[in-house]
Amino acid sequence: MIFSLEALILSKEKLGEIDLLIELFTPKGKIWSVAKGAQKSRKRFVNLLEEFNLIKAHLRKTAKGKLPILEKADLLFLPESIRKDYKKYLMISYMGEILSKISFSGLYIEYFSFIKKLFMEIEKGNLFFLLKPFFELKILKFSGWSPEFFQCVKCGYKPKKIFFLSIPEGGILCFRCKDGNSEKLDLEIVDILRSLIKMPVELESLKKLEKDLEKAIYIKEKILKISEKFLKYFLPFELNSLKFLKDFNWGVNEAKDS
Repeated sequence: MIFSLEALILSKEKLGEIDLLIELFTPKGKIWSVAKGAQKSRKRFVNLLEEFNLIKAHLRKTAKGKLPILEKADLLFLPESIRKDYKKYLMISYMGEILSKISFSGLYIEYFSFIKKLFMEIEKGNLFFLLKPFFELKILKFSGWSPEFFQCVKCGYKPKKIFFLSIPEGGILCFRCKDGNSEKLDLEIVDILRSLIKMPVELESLKKLEKDLEKAIYIKEKILKISEKFLKYFLPFELNSLKFLKDFNWGVNEAKDS
């Protein structure tokens, strides 16, 4: 039985002498499939199985317990500028590594739609620093670990002027509930974090927010650090691509240079 669905290729690896094992990110979740003979015959898929291509995957179900067979693939989206722009490629690789390692259940269609739209926006636009914390906070939200920036995570009180942030507690604390692990935050930083959590995938909105922060180096530093700390705390796995992003001056140093 053949079934078809859109899929973003996250990774591929050799399987035996002639096959490829393909990791697909789809509206039904992540699917591992086998592309028979893909190592030996290039004509069958014609470079369709490159990482971050969006394809229409035609999969054949196999016996229970075995991986589906990728019978055919139709190209839907080719990330040309991403492959030519090293900085974009690093960012996409970082996103792809997180998607590959993350364990996620539920809301598959919304999750896939978010990633698909974000990749397409990155392909057609310029890259900027707010994209990284935006992605990190959204991934935490979809994973059920969304930081709470609107009310105290302990008592539910909604502070108006004085905020404390605790990564282990999962968000902001009021003055009464603050503890030794919390740090004081300015209202402006809290407002930006709230905007990033609520904001849809519209890079124009991100660009406007970034322009407003053009000279606010301290705020840029805090936003970048906070989102990354939350990601590392709640999704505790090593991210090899993060090192390359930082080596390429993405992060605090970039915030200072922008």
